[in-house]
Amino acid sequence: MRKVILDTIISLDGYYTSLKNEIDWFEFEKEEIDWSKEILRRVDTMLYGRVTYLEFSEFWPKASPSPDGFDSEIIGQLNGLQKLVFSRTLQEAKWSPAELIRDDPVEVIERIKKEPGKDMVVVGSGTLVSALVRNDLVDEYRIRIRPIILGSGKPIFEDSKKRHKLKLISSRAFSNGVVALHYEPVL
Repeated sequence: MRKVILDTIISLDGYYTSLKNEIDWFEFEKEEIDWSKEILRRVDTMLYGRVTYLEFSEFWPKASPSPDGFDSEIIGQLNGLQKLVFSRTLQEAKWSPAELIRDDPVEVIERIKKEPGKDMVVVGSGTLVSALVRNDLVDEYRIRIRPIILGSGKPIFEDSKKRHKLKLISSRAFSNGVVALHYEPVL
């Protein structure tokens, strides 16, 4: 069965973006890029909500490798992987290969998990992540905690009705102060 991997970056106080969707506090170094590559090599599908898809679709098709940024492998993967975009308002998904899905993401992903293929990863996409977590569809939580307190922002985990117990698989501290955590659900 295919897995859904959540790869997210949060502040120390638990926000994945500011209230205005700013992520100017993200600073990547080689160790984090390697972390991302490890995940991207395992997947054949990216899962997006509308907002993250639009933001990524403006940046990644024009991205080019640089010594202090992302390399060609990351750029190639993000541009080349199949993208499933969950939105009821978006008119088209131009950043291909992409499929715009208007159906309930929970039902769609429950079905896709049973189909042949590699794993899937979701990044950003807070509303989508909340729905997946709420319905126990996330198989791996890959969380990077940045050493910053934003004071306010958008939390990535919102489920006021249920607790989700996790077990730690691994942890790693990067030289830039980021702590990377890998959890799986306790079923």
